[in-house]
Amino acid sequence: MQITLDDRWSIGGKPHGGYLLRETVAPVLTAAHPHPLAVSAHFLRSPDPGPATVEVETLREGRRVSQHRARLLQGGQPCVEALVTSGTLDPDAEPFWSDTREPELPPAEDCLRTPAEPLPGFRVGHLDFVDVRTDPRTPPFSGTTATPGRVRARLQMAAGCTSPLDLLVLADALQPVPMDLGVPGWFPTVELTVLVRAVPAEGWLVGEQTATLLQDGWFDEDCTIWDSRGRLVCQSRQLAGYRLAP
Repeated sequence: MQITLDDRWSIGGKPHGGYLLRETVAPVLTAAHPHPLAVSAHFLRSPDPGPATVEVETLREGRRVSQHRARLLQGGQPCVEALVTSGTLDPDAEPFWSDTREPELPPAEDCLRTPAEPLPGFRVGHLDFVDVRTDPRTPPFSGTTATPGRVRARLQMAAGCTSPLDLLVLADALQPVPMDLGVPGWFPTVELTVLVRAVPAEGWLVGEQTATLLQDGWFDEDCTIWDSRGRLVCQSRQLAGYRLAP
């Protein structure tokens, strides 16, 4: 399948990782299994905006779930390799049991909108499409925080309604935790796993992103997202890189 990577989603000239994941997974979904349930993706190289190809290999088609391998290529070179389990989520489902607690945040109007242009001439493109309102205790791009290693925000797609597929974008939309700890620069994702747990209800979502260890140029990052009904709708974990100033 031929696609075009939109340059408006770029950060420093390279497309946002969550956007790449959504574009890689979208061709996998069918009317029978329209929702991504579990996605595990490896980012092999960063493509440029422009033409690209998504190849899909069917591994199994079942009544409840299907499994596929999806690969995004550009110029014949693989850029994203993903294993995708898809199925159908009930938008009215309620937890049988849950051990999760949504963090308390001020209303969206009292949170801080994360700017798409934090520095003159430097754009964080996905923030034109994702409205991220950060907890005032963790100001965006400030390098200061009252909760080290933890970023919290209200968020939603800027166009309004958030779909299960959009959760692949939101799982990678918050400010990277190393930046919250005063580490500047580029944070390339190596591997990202996303579990979509429910169809989000309308309204603002709440996201919390944490890290356990920054060491030897690598860090982990967990993101949990709740919808306006307080239901957990998305969980993700990624391994990404960082560089300290010499």
